[in-house]
Amino acid sequence: MRQIFVSSTGQLNSRWATAFSEAEILSSVSGLTVTGSPAVVWLDTSNMIAAEAKRAIAQSVALGEPVVVMAATPGEAEAFQVLNAGCVGYCHVNAAAEQLREIALVVEHGGLWMLPELMQRLLALSLRVVPTEHNSNTPELNELTARELMVADQVAHGATNREIAESLEITERTVKAHLSSIFGKLEVRDRVQLALAMNSIPTHATVN
Repeated sequence: MRQIFVSSTGQLNSRWATAFSEAEILSSVSGLTVTGSPAVVWLDTSNMIAAEAKRAIAQSVALGEPVVVMAATPGEAEAFQVLNAGCVGYCHVNAAAEQLREIALVVEHGGLWMLPELMQRLLALSLRVVPTEHNSNTPELNELTARELMVADQVAHGATNREIAESLEITERTVKAHLSSIFGKLEVRDRVQLALAMNSIPTHATVN
């Protein structure tokens, strides 16, 4: 998919360019058009006032492409606002190139991505709103290997790939491979759906 960055600077920063060698840049959402080529829209709101950002998000989402909002100081309240507005990703404007590629992979496959610490808060809120008993004996979980179950359980507690790798003494690449397998076996699209499923909360409760 194409990667289109929208920033008032009109320039790709070094991390965006490193993440996507063929990334495109626009100075405003007015230049966005619907074409036959699918794209992920990365919206830089770091230099926008709240009202301006709200309009830009609405215009971007209306095109029907996955939209990722990049903020200067990501926060919980804004995260829920942009997700409720129809965006599928929320991150720091200076996120590392590797993280940007991870976000793109998730949203390109129809998933939702947010910062790990915000996901932890979302999961904590979900568990308070929908208290349930964790059931490790479901047929779906029985399809996981012992190591996959360990990885999935840590995701359910909001752990990052790095934290999981350190805890299980494996590489982050191996963690990603396990997650890919887990997503396929449990038929979930992202870490949020996996965490909710592991906590026995219906995955239809996630933002699509």
